[in-house]
Amino acid sequence: MNRQSQRSVWAVLALLAGACSDNFLQPKENEPTNIDNRLTLKGEVCTSPPDPTGFPVKVVLVIDQSGSMCVSDPPGSQGMAGFCEDALANISMNAGVVIPPEPARVRAVKRLLTSFRTQPNVRVTIAPFETNIKGAWPTAVPPGTSKFVPMTDDTLYQDAIARVNSYQTELGKGTDYQGALAYAYGLMSADIALVERQNPEELPRTRYVVVFLTDGVPFPRCAANDMLPPAAYANYLNPDLLWADAFGAQAYCNTVDPMDPDAITGFVAGTDRNQNYQLYSYVDNMMELKTSHNIGDVRLHTILLFNEEAVRNCGAICQDLYGRYTTSNGAMEAKIIARHILRKLAERGNGIYQEYNDWVGVGQISLGAIDYSSLAARNVMKTLIVKDLTAAPGDVDRELDADGDGLNDDQDNDFYAATVRQMWKAQKFNPDSDGDCFDDNFEVMHYDDGFRTDVKDGRGCDPMSPLTMGCVCRDTDGDGLSQFAEDYLGTRPTVFDSDGDGVPDGLEALYGLDPLKPQASGLDTDGDGIPDFAEFKADSNPIRRDNRFYDKNGYEYEITPEEQPDGRICYQFAVSNLQLVTTDAVQNVDRLGFNLFKVYFAESPESGVATDYGVWRTACAWAQYAPPTIRVPAGPEIDFGPDRGLVNGFFKQPSQLVTPVQYDMSCAGQAP
Repeated sequence: MNRQSQRSVWAVLALLAGACSDNFLQPKENEPTNIDNRLTLKGEVCTSPPDPTGFPVKVVLVIDQSGSMCVSDPPGSQGMAGFCEDALANISMNAGVVIPPEPARVRAVKRLLTSFRTQPNVRVTIAPFETNIKGAWPTAVPPGTSKFVPMTDDTLYQDAIARVNSYQTELGKGTDYQGALAYAYGLMSADIALVERQNPEELPRTRYVVVFLTDGVPFPRCAANDMLPPAAYANYLNPDLLWADAFGAQAYCNTVDPMDPDAITGFVAGTDRNQNYQLYSYVDNMMELKTSHNIGDVRLHTILLFNEEAVRNCGAICQDLYGRYTTSNGAMEAKIIARHILRKLAERGNGIYQEYNDWVGVGQISLGAIDYSSLAARNVMKTLIVKDLTAAPGDVDRELDADGDGLNDDQDNDFYAATVRQMWKAQKFNPDSDGDCFDDNFEVMHYDDGFRTDVKDGRGCDPMSPLTMGCVCRDTDGDGLSQFAEDYLGTRPTVFDSDGDGVPDGLEALYGLDPLKPQASGLDTDGDGIPDFAEFKADSNPIRRDNRFYDKNGYEYEITPEEQPDGRICYQFAVSNLQLVTTDAVQNVDRLGFNLFKVYFAESPESGVATDYGVWRTACAWAQYAPPTIRVPAGPEIDFGPDRGLVNGFFKQPSQLVTPVQYDMSCAGQAP
């Protein structure tokens, strides 16, 4: 239902209730008031203590294991006597330097892993690459768990060190940038999907750090178009053009042997490979994860090891090590090209580019200069909202809504939709009259999309239908929307506030607003001069001009923060001017006059993170009002008292406060 249709529905509702559409412009005079029908909710709610280990940092180490590494960063081997051993003999004889016992990159990775031993918030995965990804670590993880693992686990740490120690004996032939970047992107995507299912509020507080280390240009590099004039292809002076098939790879680029153990998995002969646009696209995809999944931070850092001295000292055997180019100094050209590409990758990845040259520079490589710090910040209050679950905002006063579906009882009884010439019926004491897991108000809001309150909708639950056999309604996150409503709206069934704007999905859906579109600052959907967010807090109607109601019955908040010695912030709150109504008791006389109120509280980091979903808790309170004899509590307020946490306190995880039984057992005040 579009916004104009929503307004039309509310206009019809008002007319059928005998109200004038311009009531808010013509206040009634001498309205009777009854101070006995007002209630204040007060108490305390606290944020969680700051986590001394900070928020999650997930590190992907992408390490070049191509054969040229035994020259750039010796020693090294391809698993048998051959090129690396001969090159090392030449270098040792001509270099005048002492060859270290292990490669510099191996020492650097081990130092970095050791530095993470005291940081449980940092988790690591390692992706060595040459022609393909080979020897990725961890080698295996249980189903449903992340491939990012902590170094605080001694067994994992020792296993990682042993794996890194083996790198100098496992060098391959290629330097497939494209495959390595695709693998890193896949790791991140899979981890994000896992966190979204298990702990989605963690994502805006998570930093992903990708470190890409290599010693040269991509290989093999292939062009689908082999027919361009030579001047149209890239060179070290024009590195942004299309690259021709790399020297030594022409046959491979156009006739891949599927039995070749060094074939790139998934590469199709005659297509582009390792072209600049392909490399950049994977980095762009990584950056898009930040926006599309509301990640706190994503960075790609690049590191170039380039030992031109070693290439010269190696002699003729290393002449073609980095490919043949237009000058006699192919290594120099390769360095210019690699530097250009890696700088571009780092720029697109919001990271830094580092370069280590020749014997002295390569020997000093450090991965610790990169920022692996977390996005830690103490939590503060994001939202405090009170909602009446037994009355709906009317023109001037609250009107009975016994089942809490958002439709007042008169509308629930018999609503004739004049705008579409259709009849629907909604039961007064049943929020979902047809039992399809779309509540009556939801179906009214989406009437234009074919929903009806008295006919099971095929998009919902029908236990007898082959498509949804035996289905039941679930509200996994406690936001007031069933899994079927969440699926229809596109909201996240495990996220209480999918757009992170501080208004629960269920409250936005209650009024037909988009729970995937953050509330813009000052947005006033109904044009009554009261911003939507203020109407949510006042428990008035953000899509219907109700100034008189807002002025008379809008909730008023007093909130005082107090910082605690452990870093928490406790908020003393008082929400007043809650109007009590005399609810119907046709079905259960014991519930005569009972009013149910729900309190929504969200905390989020003080600063430095993406749009945070917030960590939500909810509480509830019962009050009874049936004048002239019944008023419970007798005094003006219900006091939740101090915040005693999730176990003994009134504020609970939202999923623990959804069903009628939970409300009866968990609310402040005297339950029915």
